[in-house]
Amino acid sequence: MNDPEQRRAARLVLLDENGRVLLFRHLQKDGNSFWAPPGGGVEPGETFEEAALREAEEELGLKDFPVKFLWEGWSDFVYANTPVRQHECFFLLVAQISLLSTKVRKMHEEEGIVEMRWWSASAIALTSEPVFPKGLAPKINQLST
Repeated sequence: MNDPEQRRAARLVLLDENGRVLLFRHLQKDGNSFWAPPGGGVEPGETFEEAALREAEEELGLKDFPVKFLWEGWSDFVYANTPVRQHECFFLLVAQISLLSTKVRKMHEEEGIVEMRWWSASAIALTSEPVFPKGLAPKINQLST
């Protein structure tokens, strides 16, 4: 088996007033889907925080909202038949989202984001659908208490 592709990503944890977290459903070319917090790859020369701020604007249409570092971890997964080892940093984003702009909706379409939904930690823990990162529910519980 090939060595995994190394990747860095910044993820956004956006909570509503009920402590639910916003997740996107990504539809892959093979028809499989998974749920994950907004965010994406860190570009060359970019810090994790800069990537988080850029992703907030690209995926949520939110500009000039502060982010706060929460935790970091590693995820191992297969994407497009390629094993990936991803170093991820998670940031709390405190903001309200409204209707997504045409530009943001177009980016979602290009990225394969087909749905967004607010999830409680218990709903994440109980779902049979894939949710990344693994172990997200207890981390969300800790934030809401």
